[in-house]
Amino acid sequence: MEYSIFLCRKCGAICASREGAATFSCTSCGKRNSAEKSLSLARGIESKAIPSLIAKLKMDYAKKQLKKHQ
Repeated sequence: MEYSIFLCRKCGAICASREGAATFSCTSCGKRNSAEKSLSLARGIESKAIPSLIAKLKMDYAKKQLKKHQ
């Protein structure tokens, strides 16, 4: 089964949802998000790759934030 990775529209957390699902719930704040209205970060991801991809996206974001403050 393939998944998509989105940003939660309320808190900005990175969330995974089944490919083609109309909505997804944020694992951080619980908000129900519309997949169509949310920012998609990746599509067609196998379930076993989700944890490492989310970790990479978080690290990339943290590096960008560090560069901003240097």
